[in-house]
Amino acid sequence: MKIELKNVSYNKKLSQETSAYAADIWLNGVKRGSVQNAGHGGPDMFYPHTLGNEIETYAKTLPPVEFHGSSLEQNADMVLGEILNTYLAAKDLQRILKTKTLFTVASGKMYTIKGLAEPADAVLILNKMPFDEALKLYRGK
Repeated sequence: MKIELKNVSYNKKLSQETSAYAADIWLNGVKRGSVQNAGHGGPDMFYPHTLGNEIETYAKTLPPVEFHGSSLEQNADMVLGEILNTYLAAKDLQRILKTKTLFTVASGKMYTIKGLAEPADAVLILNKMPFDEALKLYRGK
């Protein structure tokens, strides 16, 4: 199942225990409904409710996630949370790459410098990589 979030509205200031956001949910290229979370620690709210059940059923087919030494069975909130986090990281990375050079050094640490340049100590320059590869590296995955 291909799940996409479109028309994402995210508010960092309202995000306390969970991400405060609203988005349209597309499954396999078709808009099926929407999701929202007020950011106060509660679960995602799906419209229609049956859409949440469908994503929950799909989430149970995914492998467990390792978290602080334990294995957690995935659920709909985790699946959408990962999609949202990837979306937010991609927006952040796009913003950085427009005006700065983002690179790694031999230790693996990541740095930025103003402007587009080729630092002498750079091992990898994310600006020169395909965006999807740069995003994985940026997210540490």
